[in-house]
Amino acid sequence: MEQDKRGRGRPKIDTHITEAYASSRRQAVNAVYMYEGVELISVAATEIPDTCLLWRSDASTRTAGGKQGILEQLGRMLIQDKFSQDDCITIANFAIQALKAGHTSREIEKAIRKVRLTNKKASADPENEALNHAAVNALDELRSMGDTGNTGL
Repeated sequence: MEQDKRGRGRPKIDTHITEAYASSRRQAVNAVYMYEGVELISVAATEIPDTCLLWRSDASTRTAGGKQGILEQLGRMLIQDKFSQDDCITIANFAIQALKAGHTSREIEKAIRKVRLTNKKASADPENEALNHAAVNALDELRSMGDTGNTGL
């Protein structure tokens, strides 16, 4: 008697990345989200000042570098969590301001992840005021990381 297999986990994402670039499935998926983050800031370059803090490339030397963790979180926001492009641009601007204020990319990556996850929980239960409050607090925390004390007024 055959048993039906139950589907578990997330559906597979076609990464289009060979094993030469990523030795594991997890690395390949993370790379896909990072490239989506790069695409986001490339398309919206006019709306995001100082994109070179997140991603820079030089065609003449064929080099590229950036804050992979932050870019991955931005890509996850856009693709996995279905945030709007405008929301992702806003978060990217907050991340750049936090980098300018002296925070590490790891701290910013964690703050963006917290924004993603608290918004996911809040949208799953919109009637829960505590979850909505936590989502707002997570965004305020990220925003405050970029606050240097200068209001610019």
